[in-house]
Amino acid sequence: MSDDAAALARLEELLMRGEMPGEDSRGLLLETVRHFRRCRHRRGAHKSSERRAPRGVRSSSITARGHGRNGACDYTGAEHVPCPHKDLKEGDPCPLANCRGKLYHLRWDSDVELKAAPPVHALCYDRDVLRCFSCQTTFTAPLPEEAHGSKYHPSVDAVLGTMRYGLGVPHHRLEQWQAWAGIPLPASTQFERVATLAEAVQAIHRYLEKLAANQAVVFSDDTGVRILALQREIRAQPEGERRGVYTTGIVARGLMGAGPAVALYASGRRHAGENLDRLLVERRKEEPDLIHMADAASRDPLFARRLPARCWSHARRYFVEAEEAFPQECRHVLEAIAAVYKNDAQASDLDPPSRLRHHQEKSAPVLLALYNWIEEQFRERRVEPNGQLGKAFQYLQNHKEGLTRFLHVPGVPLDNNPVERELKPAVRHRKNSLFYKTEAGAFVGDVLMSAIRTCVLNRVDPVHYLTAVGEHAARARASPEAWLPWTYKQTLAALN
Repeated sequence: MSDDAAALARLEELLMRGEMPGEDSRGLLLETVRHFRRCRHRRGAHKSSERRAPRGVRSSSITARGHGRNGACDYTGAEHVPCPHKDLKEGDPCPLANCRGKLYHLRWDSDVELKAAPPVHALCYDRDVLRCFSCQTTFTAPLPEEAHGSKYHPSVDAVLGTMRYGLGVPHHRLEQWQAWAGIPLPASTQFERVATLAEAVQAIHRYLEKLAANQAVVFSDDTGVRILALQREIRAQPEGERRGVYTTGIVARGLMGAGPAVALYASGRRHAGENLDRLLVERRKEEPDLIHMADAASRDPLFARRLPARCWSHARRYFVEAEEAFPQECRHVLEAIAAVYKNDAQASDLDPPSRLRHHQEKSAPVLLALYNWIEEQFRERRVEPNGQLGKAFQYLQNHKEGLTRFLHVPGVPLDNNPVERELKPAVRHRKNSLFYKTEAGAFVGDVLMSAIRTCVLNRVDPVHYLTAVGEHAARARASPEAWLPWTYKQTLAALN
């Protein structure tokens, strides 16, 4: 037994007998109490690794995954209020009796306090008004310095835009919440505010389009959208004309995720290929051929200087759906695809040329064997070409060039998942709000959704960003390159 353990055992015996510890044990008792004050959130005296259940074992006494405490450092957006001692300061003598030590600064302990409020808070300035008895002139007290001076602070527009186009909360639901809180905010007023914000962001949106057009890799895909004005127009057109209305999602970034990423949305009658052609008009001639990742839908752009790549997640989906009927064959294909993704994860920290060599060494033999095996299945008539499994095999064969593009060109991604994830806000908006009334309303949504999702992709708080843009709308229109999600903080620092 160590000296500390023996001293603790003697201290425990004294306390169990009801005796006070002597002078030699008092310091140990004091340090023990301080230790438990510092570790007041711990359950017992065991280490976290000793409390953890073995892998695969569930225990009702252990907190479920995802339900642990967040430390104070996790609240990066919290306002910090320093709380110094009122009667003590560094260098003072210790206030405890029989102690001759002096105090020094050890650390700051943080206690987090959360408060809730409606999304939009109201502050009324009651200004005193005096009037002269003789001349009847009135004198109104001025607003305090912290007052913004207008009814709607730019943060109101930022919160409304983020809730509607980032989180999919319809205006009428927020109208009800605000009414319950006694701060009325009609849905029509909310749209006026987000339209004003979209006007401030519009120049930045155009600049983001130019940046996206000149990135190395572009992902694109479509989802459906309802625009009531277009539906009336479609019902009036002749039979046989195109009737689709889409929201196109585009994600543009550098090779292997280098540099900032840009997310763009476009809603209307144009599909992804047509929207991409409009975007790529801005691509500079000196830029290399564009790597374009998309699914195999017949909506490719006409832009000539591009290297089309196809999505392995879409290819994999066919075999997941057929696995119940053809378990052995589908498992063979799924294991090969899993090996390719494992190789890609191993190369995640490599530069594009090194990643290409890694895949050529590890993944090329796997896919060569897979395609040879598929040809053998057809040659030996082990699969029906028009059946579910046969069509899944044919998908791999028909799009072999695009699916294996990553084996020949540095930096080609394996799948279209980045834009699939970015289409979720548009799908959420469609489910919650059902439709846009006009193309102008859809354009407002596209501009703000593009700004919000670009912020999220680059780990920027969209509310803080949109508030800053709203406060400096004229400057943002004049020089949008200074008000991008990854440059606006430096611009604010220079202004301040």
